Amino acid sequence: MRILSAWKKMLYIYIRPINEAMKKVVICTLLLALSLSAIKGQDAGHYFFKDSHILKPFLSEIRSTTIKAELAWLNKLDENYYVSDYAKRPFIEVHLGAELPVYYLVNRQKNFKFSTSGYIGNILLIDMFEENTAPVINTDYFFGVKAAAVKYIDHPYIRNIGLKLVPLFHESTHIGDEFSIHGYNDLPGFRRVNVSYEAWEIAAVINDPDTIKSNLFSAKVGFHGLWKPAKGYYTTDSLETKGVMAPPSEKNYEYYVQLNLQRTKGFLCSDRWMNVISVEANNRLRFSYDEAIAEKRTWNFNLYFGWKYMSEKSGHNLGFFFRYYAGIIPNGQFRNTGGYRYAGLSIVYQ
Repeated sequence: MRILSAWKKMLYIYIRPINEAMKKVVICTLLLALSLSAIKGQDAGHYFFKDSHILKPFLSEIRSTTIKAELAWLNKLDENYYVSDYAKRPFIEVHLGAELPVYYLVNRQKNFKFSTSGYIGNILLIDMFEENTAPVINTDYFFGVKAAAVKYIDHPYIRNIGLKLVPLFHESTHIGDEFSIHGYNDLPGFRRVNVSYEAWEIAAVINDPDTIKSNLFSAKVGFHGLWKPAKGYYTTDSLETKGVMAPPSEKNYEYYVQLNLQRTKGFLCSDRWMNVISVEANNRLRFSYDEAIAEKRTWNFNLYFGWKYMSEKSGHNLGFFFRYYAGIIPNGQFRNTGGYRYAGLSIVYQ
């Protein structure tokens, strides 16, 4: 029921209006898609609402549409959390998401693919084994619009190069009801911070996995910035902060490097069981909600290691992975807390 309620909230958030500047960017992206649809060629194919498989998120991407269920141990949480024994028990983190394909172009003559799509997702952190209420600690909701292009190259080590453009990305986060109620009633310094922003992103990829099932080493670099940098990543309401407002964030961008190794040939892997090692290193802003404490940038690392079963019939894969994360807490308003360690077991459905 908690997950269903979170999805209802997410749907409400997603239907809020997009400002005019973002509408123009989305229109430009669609015009680009239409212009590419006019490409002539005997082998060109044009498809609507068909999955292109190109430039899917790497497994280690911190905000991903990949469906995951994780059992994890944490070393710390927000200082205002109302129980202190959380490090002694596992938490549940659930990632839900979907891509919504719009247009797909493939030109076999020129070894070129292009696609446009939308995507939605959310991430829930749940203290499932807390004895009283098993609360949802935090929920992150996000959606975006994506354009992707891949050019295939006849080279033994570089199979393709790709470019991803996200002209519109929105994220909004919410701490759980039990957390909020306890904070308002019992903690004089408690503040609820509304993390909500619109951003754009661009990324370049070498060796996008696409539908390649053989051994492949892939790399991606990307940059993300806000459409309204003066507004920052979050806002505060005096009614939710007991009159103490937080200064807006200033260093409003992030960048990342992702590496992904997949193996179906070699030690402890096969055509059926693909071994995957995926890591993301991202440089993000550690928030500060107090004037006296300076915000700062920090490197954060997210690692997945494991295997996924390659099903030929269904086209979907089920994987079993170990995950380790180190850096700032990546969930919601807790992004002002560093020194976070997360280790868990992950079941992944792709």
